[in-house]
This record gives sequence, C-alpha cells and structure tokens, in this order.
Amino acid sequence: MLGTELLSEIPSLLLLVVLALVSLWWMSTRRPAGVPPGPGFALPLLGHLHLLKSGILSKFEIWRRQYGDVFSLYMGSQLVVVLNGYEVIKDAMVKHADAFSDRPHFSIVEKLKIRGVVDSSGPVWKAQRKTSLEILRELGMGKNILAEKIQEEVKEYIEAIAKKNGEPQDLTRITQVSVSNNICSIVFGKRFEYEDPVFKGYMQRIEENIQAAGTVAVVQTFPVFRFIPGDPFGVRKIFDNVIAILNTLIKPFIDLHVKNFDENCVDDFISAYLREIRKVQHKPSAEFINEVNLRKVVMDLFTAGTETTSTTIRWAITYFLHHPDVKDRCYEEIHRVVGTERVPTIRDRPELVYMEATILEVLRCSSIVPFSVPHSTATEVQFRGYTIPKGTLITPNLYSVLHAPEVWGDPDNFRPERFIGKDGKLLRFEEHIPFSIGRRACLGEALARMELFLYLAAMIQRFRFLPPETGELPSLQRTYGIIDTPKRYMVRAVLRD
Repeated sequence: MLGTELLSEIPSLLLLVVLALVSLWWMSTRRPAGVPPGPGFALPLLGHLHLLKSGILSKFEIWRRQYGDVFSLYMGSQLVVVLNGYEVIKDAMVKHADAFSDRPHFSIVEKLKIRGVVDSSGPVWKAQRKTSLEILRELGMGKNILAEKIQEEVKEYIEAIAKKNGEPQDLTRITQVSVSNNICSIVFGKRFEYEDPVFKGYMQRIEENIQAAGTVAVVQTFPVFRFIPGDPFGVRKIFDNVIAILNTLIKPFIDLHVKNFDENCVDDFISAYLREIRKVQHKPSAEFINEVNLRKVVMDLFTAGTETTSTTIRWAITYFLHHPDVKDRCYEEIHRVVGTERVPTIRDRPELVYMEATILEVLRCSSIVPFSVPHSTATEVQFRGYTIPKGTLITPNLYSVLHAPEVWGDPDNFRPERFIGKDGKLLRFEEHIPFSIGRRACLGEALARMELFLYLAAMIQRFRFLPPETGELPSLQRTYGIIDTPKRYMVRAVLRD
C-alpha cells in the first residue's frame, strides 16, 4: 500500500520540480525594471544563446536596429548589456569610467588566485596598470630607442622569410615568435631563436587558448559544465596551458632576476618591477605589487604583446593579396621616400603617409577584438535612461564603430585613402578605436602601432607578396575567439629585384 501511495504521488512531485525550475529560470532571466530592452523569450539555462548561432555580429546589428544603441540579452542567467556606436561607448568608458571599468569574475582567473592587468579590477588593477605603464615608458615604449631594438628583430624576421626563396609558406608561427621576441626583450631581457622548439611550444599554447576562448565562454556562462567528464569544453587544457607558461617560462625568469637583482642595473620589465616591490614593501600597495602578481602581469604582456600584433600583420598580408594595388602603392611610396639602400625607420613614419593610412585601414577592417575585452559594472548605474545593475557584463561593440556607415561611408571596402586628406596629410578619426577607449584601452597600443609600421614597411620594401601558384587567395572570413584571426593560408614572399 505504501509503495502504491508513493507511486501515485510521483506525478505531483515531478510537477512541483518542473514548476520550481521554471520559476527559477523565469526569476533569473527576466529583465529587472529599467534595464535596456532586448530580445524577448529566453530559454531555460541557455538564455538567448540559441539566437546567436547565425552569427553574433549580424545578430547584434539586427538587435541594434530593433532596440537601439543600448540593448540587453541573457547568456545563461548572466545579464549582458551591449553598447553600440562611438558616442555611447565613449559615454560609458570615458564619462562613466568608474562604473564601467571593472572586469567580470572569470572562473579560471579566480582559480589561479593571482591578479595582473587584464583581468583585475579596483585597487589591484589601478596599482598594476600605473606601475606597468611607468615601467614601460621608462623602458622606451613609444620612443626611438625601443624602435631601434624592434628594427633588429625585424631584420631577423625578414631574413627568415627570405630563406624560403619565394616558396609558399604559412607566416603564422614565425610572425608570432618574432613579434613575441619584442615583448620578451622588454620583459625578460632576452629573445628566442625562431626554431627554438620549447618557445614554439609556448606559442602553440597561447594560440590554443585564444582559439578556445569561445567554448570556454560557455563554461563561464554555465559553471556546472566544468564538472562534465573529459573536458569537452577545453577548460582544463586552457588552465594547464596557463600554468605551464606561468611556471615553466615566466617563473624561472623571475627567480633568476631575483637571484641576480641589482638596483643599479634595471634594463628590463622584471628588474624594474622587482625594484618597485622593494620601494613599496612597507606601504599599503605592497598587497598588490608583489612577486606573485608580477607573474600574471608578465603573462598579460607576453600574451597580448604576441597575438594582437602578429594577427594584424597576417590580416595585412591577407588584404595585400586581395588588393595588390594597395601593396604596390605602399612600395612606390617607400621607394620614393626611403629607397632600397636602407630599411624604413621610425623617423620615416611622418613621410610615409599612405603606408600609415594602410595600417589604419587594416586595423579598422580586421577589427581583431570586435567586442573589446568584457567589462562589468562596479555599481548600479543610471545610463542613457536605463538602470544597469551592479555586476552586469558589459560588451562594447567596437565593430559597430569601426564599421559605421555614417562615419566611414563604405565600411566594407578596403580603402586606405579614407585616412588621407585633400592636403595629402594623414587624417585622424576619433572613431578609430581598434585598441578600445578609456581606462581599459590596450596598455601596449603605442608599442603595437610602432611594430606594425616597422614590420609592414620593411616587408613591403623587401618582398612582393603573391598567392601560391594555384592563385588561391586567403579567405576574408574570420576565426572567432578572444582575437578574431584570419584563417590559415599560404603566401609566396618573393624578393624584389
């Protein structure tokens, strides 16, 4: 009898469980009063993720037309507010910087228990950014002395490409290693050989983490997925990659610098940071400026300083192959201003106007970080007539600015001339924000712009870039991740006569 009674109660219990789950879903995904509008029906667990399968860029454009420059959606149960257009993004990131400058809580970062520049918020972020910027400027970021060091690396890079004798090659790994050597020289005081298998292994780990960012975002949205056996989302692999870079590449360099520290010989980032640690050891900021956090700061510089610039160089070659007239015009300008007896230097930059315009157009068209790095609201904020709760994930849609028809006229066309005025001088657009804007703008922007000029000017001066003998051009479709990369392709770099 008791068993029969229990069986008769099961449908009622199941109904209660379903009702409870539906109630929890409804409570977790209904927009609080005053929150920006957005798509209506959100699925249990998924939120609006199912609506993004057709392409996030195109869907955001549709929703912007429907709901305005500020709209919201749910990723799982996480409220996300998307900011579109230059004026809106500037309003948030510059005028309301105190409210919009935090970072979300990433589970992998929390597990590491260390803070750098990219993932931190509040006092720890302010201390790391201030210290890092001061050190980088001391080491010559944006100055000619650093440009001369980069030129030495560019020479090695050009020679390595030339060794292929015009045969088709994939420039991905060699470009990553070369660009990384610039940040390695600044941070570690050392460069690596291009064929160093250990260092190439670290480049592989960085690339894996960049590519896996999209699937890991799913786990960030649904933390319970971390416990699924077999690591189907690659979270454990990313964590293992980060630990390997921190413990087997970065930590040994820091340990060696600690052992040989000489305050009268500070010629790289680690030495300078160790000097700052000693300066603040009896001050409150010692909580943030320490050897543990130094590891993550170096990791941030190493990763960002490698992938962004190398990816942009690969996009540039992609556009050159599709637009040989642009490449030829760059060469003609370099030949006229610099000649062929010496390589272009940073001092030639003001005179190489079309070359600079081309780099600006590559940065605009490629938009390699279309949604910046995620932000989070530090407090509840009144913004543009809406109430955005504390802890809301904020997505600045930089792509909406870099491809705005009202700014660029024909944003889908690759046209460097848009950056040159009638007087033949370079035009600067405040809407050109590929490195983001405000307090969270890219720390290494000045270094990246310097590298892009020195690499691309030297490459065009020395080589004609041609597709393989088959004539196959690289795809202009992007591979989505933290950084949107071009699909792998082969190119022939033929020495000019």
